[in-house]
Amino acid sequence: MTITEAVVSGIVQGLTEFLPVSSSGHLVLVHSIFGLEEPKIFFDICLHAATLLAVVIYFAGDIYELARGRKFKWLIFLAIGTVPAVLAALLFEERITAFFTSPVKVAYMLLVTAAVLFAGQLSLWKRKAAGKEISYMTSMSVGVAQAFALLPGISRSGATVSAGLAGGVRAEEAFRFAFLLSVPAILGALAYKIIKEGPGVAAGSGFLSYAAGAAAAFVTGLLGLRLLWWVIKSRRLYIFSAYCLVLGLTVILFFK
Repeated sequence: MTITEAVVSGIVQGLTEFLPVSSSGHLVLVHSIFGLEEPKIFFDICLHAATLLAVVIYFAGDIYELARGRKFKWLIFLAIGTVPAVLAALLFEERITAFFTSPVKVAYMLLVTAAVLFAGQLSLWKRKAAGKEISYMTSMSVGVAQAFALLPGISRSGATVSAGLAGGVRAEEAFRFAFLLSVPAILGALAYKIIKEGPGVAAGSGFLSYAAGAAAAFVTGLLGLRLLWWVIKSRRLYIFSAYCLVLGLTVILFFK
């Protein structure tokens, strides 16, 4: 993988990991459409580690509060929300993996994301009050949304934020909870890949290209988080709903 390809992949990963358009789906489409070399497992680990670092830095204050035990109930909510994705990953790994080789399947999942985002937008439009706090039920519904987002094309951020909004949760709290929930999910996925591949996972890695890709993912990830919060705050989720709809339909037509 060249440095240019690594940077392009890093930018796509960083922006689409947090913007509600599905990072995994976009990586599948980018590599399929432009004929780029399929990224090695270790490069994928580097990109996800970079975006995880972006989340940790962006939400450092909240993570510090959780570590100090000042938001114990939130720790319970995060644990509840993590369970569905863990179960889905263990039970349906082969079926989920099959989606990564099919741009058309990804396109149909993008249409699902478009519908989910529009539902989140409707929740914002209909809301008369500021919203309520996260609860046991909403943490579970957000967790189920995260489980479905294991499929490439279904945006994790879009699904989890929309689930929180649909549950009547305050916009800022839905945004914060969705991304704090991503921390154990990404950590678990990274640990699983490293254990599965074994000690030789980094063999043959190109340090410069991998570092460049990770740096691009980290910087664009921070920008993506800031942009998504602005979109939610200004009630403009429909922008990404329209984008996913157009992209999904285009890919379905293009690959037929």
